[in-house]
Amino acid sequence: MVKVSRQRSAELRIEILDATAAELLRVGYDAMALTAIAQTCGFATSAIYNRFPTKEALIEALIVERIEPELGAQSDAEAIAFWSGSIDLPKLNIEQLGVLAELLLAARHTPSLHESVYGFLRRRANIALVERNKAAARGEVLDSQEPLAQVLMRASSWIGSYVLGLVSEPPKRYTKTVEELMRLTMTNLPTSTPFTAERPNKARVAPNAPPYENHEHDAIHEALVNSAAVVFAEKGYHAAAVADIARRARLTTGAIYNRFTGKAGLMNAVIVDKLSTGAQIVGFDVVQTLAASQAISDPAVYDLMVRLNDDSGLDNRGLRLAARDASRHEPEVAAVVRPLQDATLANMANFVRNAQGEGLVRSDIDAETAVWFLVANLVGAGLVCAAFPEVSLEVVTTFYTTAMEAMRTQPV
Repeated sequence: MVKVSRQRSAELRIEILDATAAELLRVGYDAMALTAIAQTCGFATSAIYNRFPTKEALIEALIVERIEPELGAQSDAEAIAFWSGSIDLPKLNIEQLGVLAELLLAARHTPSLHESVYGFLRRRANIALVERNKAAARGEVLDSQEPLAQVLMRASSWIGSYVLGLVSEPPKRYTKTVEELMRLTMTNLPTSTPFTAERPNKARVAPNAPPYENHEHDAIHEALVNSAAVVFAEKGYHAAAVADIARRARLTTGAIYNRFTGKAGLMNAVIVDKLSTGAQIVGFDVVQTLAASQAISDPAVYDLMVRLNDDSGLDNRGLRLAARDASRHEPEVAAVVRPLQDATLANMANFVRNAQGEGLVRSDIDAETAVWFLVANLVGAGLVCAAFPEVSLEVVTTFYTTAMEAMRTQPV
């Protein structure tokens, strides 16, 4: 047996953890294989198992030894700077932020990750809350919003931008405006405070969605699509097995392959039947609420958020997240998800531009940025708030109501 020095052993451990982070970004947690990590490092898979007996132990070490010292420290410093009113905020490690988002995606259907992943978020939230409360004691924070909700909505914006960016290209310039919008939403700054002037983003072009024939499906098709929608929402795309879907529908796997190209084809059928129309309708309702001529009310926003989350007993949020995740690895799924999401974002931004022309939305916010903020924050909230079961939809509603009102107030 070759004896490895303590220093070399520590170096190998860092190599494994860094390779794990890279693999998470490449394929996500469910598809992450220890063999691929070992191959990246150039040694046997047993070298990983000797140090980390389970996949969960590997993730816990990644968070404690790599994510916590860097992203955790940066996030804490960023919270201190934000709530002290500094305009020069520390940058966050984008790659590690992506790793955290991947783990939050997996934690939705992997309870064994909750302690390590949700624990990281709760530690960050506790530190941010201390800084937020200091600002509140100075009279600098709006007291109409739940303190924990304010802290979580900032994190939701970061995580949601990553998840939304898995499918669609984000606006080239949006972070500065989002940061300033957050200040107008949560602090005592006048909502008429102008945003920093930035060059407008190029308008997103709405692509032509793939043509689909609207025809009646037989009972077997309906049973499989309904079953797949539930399994994908519960387990995510990669962890969902074709056999599980067939079993839930009380059919054989052969019934799936007789009608679909496989799991990817079945996912596309779910998207078309369950998500495509609803996504566009709800997206339009979001910007219509923003651009309404009357005051925005908490009940109206709450109703909108309920529709964005669960509808008719189906976990639509989980299903949308699974579809976005699948589109990264399955070209067949990407060909459906990407044009659908891009078209929704483009049409929403066009609506905002028209509303700006009528004076219903503030003139100094870029339409692409406004839409990205609204959609990304709502996407991220579902992942971030899962770590905080005490935070309800009612609690975060006031944040969105205030944010929309700030987006409607003309600058002076």
